[in-house]
Amino acid sequence: MKILDIVPSWLWALLLALALALAGLERTQVLKARADVSQAQKAVSDEKLDRQAENTRRALAALDDLQRVLAMQAAHAQAQKENVDAYEKKLAALDGRRRAAAGDAERMRKQFAAFAARDRDQAASDPAACLRIANRSAVLGDLAARGAELLERGRIVVEGRDNEVQLLLGTVKNDRALLSPTSTAK
Repeated sequence: MKILDIVPSWLWALLLALALALAGLERTQVLKARADVSQAQKAVSDEKLDRQAENTRRALAALDDLQRVLAMQAAHAQAQKENVDAYEKKLAALDGRRRAAAGDAERMRKQFAAFAARDRDQAASDPAACLRIANRSAVLGDLAARGAELLERGRIVVEGRDNEVQLLLGTVKNDRALLSPTSTAK
């Protein structure tokens, strides 16, 4: 006798249906597991995309900040260059004035010397009195020329110092503008 003859066919059908149900159940669990894995992969992928988007946003913000700082530094450098150029231009003008003042002082000295020489020549009739006047005139002429020269030199020195102060004030103003909290917060 065979084993197939002993087991009734309905039992075979039941066992077959049970095996098919178990296979279907197993397949459903496999599909669910695949779906879970797919969802997990999608979640990981979404998280990676979010992280990349955040990194990109941070990089763009850093780039914007760098561009702003570079623009501020360029503006600062340009302002400093303008201050130095203005300072050097004023120094050149003052030097020109100093040379002109020295020429004027020398011209006045020669004029007073010529005047004193003329007075000495004319004072030949009364030698003692005229000589004193001529000597006094020469001394006064030299003193006046020297005084004018010193006065002009003093003015030039003061204007030179004023120019230096303006340069320094401009430099400090530019540095403060560069380092001010409002310019770094933008």
